[in-house]
Amino acid sequence: MPAAAKRKDDHIKVSQFITDTKGHKMAAVIDIDELYRLETVLNLIPSSEQWLYKNKIALASVQKGLKQAAKGKVTKLNLDEL
Repeated sequence: MPAAAKRKDDHIKVSQFITDTKGHKMAAVIDIDELYRLETVLNLIPSSEQWLYKNKIALASVQKGLKQAAKGKVTKLNLDEL
């Protein structure tokens, strides 16, 4: 039975999950068309920015900051005080 691993902006269509003996998801089986779609999306990310998507803490921080900025929650930073 196909399942979907949810992301905010899209879905990855998963055919099956491979689990360990405790039931923890260890891998996902996807069809080849889905793999090609994911490769296309990943190739759009510049190599200078790929580190951000690999660092979940940094990515969450950037996303939080973007949401705050969109709501107008910004402050001026005085560089002389750093």
